[in-house]
Amino acid sequence: MSGYEQIVQSIKHQGVQEILRHARADEQHLSRELELLEENEDLNPEAKERRAQELIDRYTPKISSAYQTAKAKVEASAESSYRFSLPFPEGRTFAQARARDAAEPLSVQSEAEAIAQRIARTSLQEATKAVSKHPGDKGIRQTASHALDGLRAVFNRAMAQGGMEGRVAAMAVERVCTQTGIDLEAVVDHHRTDAHRQALEDARHFERAAFVLPSGKRPMQNPFDSKRRGSKHVGTYSSGNKAVVGGGRPQLFKKANRRRPWK
Repeated sequence: MSGYEQIVQSIKHQGVQEILRHARADEQHLSRELELLEENEDLNPEAKERRAQELIDRYTPKISSAYQTAKAKVEASAESSYRFSLPFPEGRTFAQARARDAAEPLSVQSEAEAIAQRIARTSLQEATKAVSKHPGDKGIRQTASHALDGLRAVFNRAMAQGGMEGRVAAMAVERVCTQTGIDLEAVVDHHRTDAHRQALEDARHFERAAFVLPSGKRPMQNPFDSKRRGSKHVGTYSSGNKAVVGGGRPQLFKKANRRRPWK
């Protein structure tokens, strides 16, 4: 069994597995139909080309849609699992961090501004602009290191405090991290339990699966196309025809100045 097959078959998502089973079945049917077409000596090249295109037009929209849906579900599961790997006050995770009333988002923004002022002696907006303009500046890096220590201290208090104030402080820390490019992972990692680390491992697995799954966006070439005649093979996966395959790149969690530990 190939590495690709091992990763795909171990995806912990029943819905995705069902989608992929249907996609593989359609691919096998298409491949077999094309092989039979190649073996048919009663048809001239032009007739084979037309018939092959009809088969491709019939099967590939379903295959393409299936792979796009599966990939989107796996990517969503990767992000969800990652959020469940981030500890939050009161035994929760950032995946469960929700505003409980209309006033809480305002409290979070206000607290984020206060945190930025305390640890960076500047407004959140000014800190964000500075990082955007000079991400590699030595002074910016030193400020970021100081800010990381400050954010850890704030988050430690939030975890110990709990309640509404702890919730608001934790969400404010995330907002500061997002807007200044500081990795939230580095702030919260020391609070992770075995359950959080299992969720992180699940996120890694889903991301690997998202990387190897076909994108479903690459159009299939007609193996009997007059410009491609002379090819010795036909079928879904021959002659450069990974059907609707097209891998992505491992960038699922990569955001501005944000890096995951498995990169």
